[in-house]
Amino acid sequence: MQHVGKIIRIKNRFPGPPTLVVNTVGEGLRKHLNLCFSCSCFHPDQLDVHCPIAQQTFEFSKTNSVSFALVRCAAFTPKPGVEVSDNSESQG
Repeated sequence: MQHVGKIIRIKNRFPGPPTLVVNTVGEGLRKHLNLCFSCSCFHPDQLDVHCPIAQQTFEFSKTNSVSFALVRCAAFTPKPGVEVSDNSESQG
């Protein structure tokens, strides 16, 4: 299978290897795909009320120099104005 987008090296902002390999398409979509940014539990600047799943994912990402777009979460609570459709019949 051929990948989509360019694969480039970028500077790592966390401890670990000095550069990371990034797919430009995925990097550009990561914040749009990540449920955390639409969740009312996402408060990265307020750790006392921040989502523990988001924090653990972030800590894993920092430690291992990887990045994720969280696309499934049982704890997701939409921010006001975020529409969630019921499609419980779909699988995948």
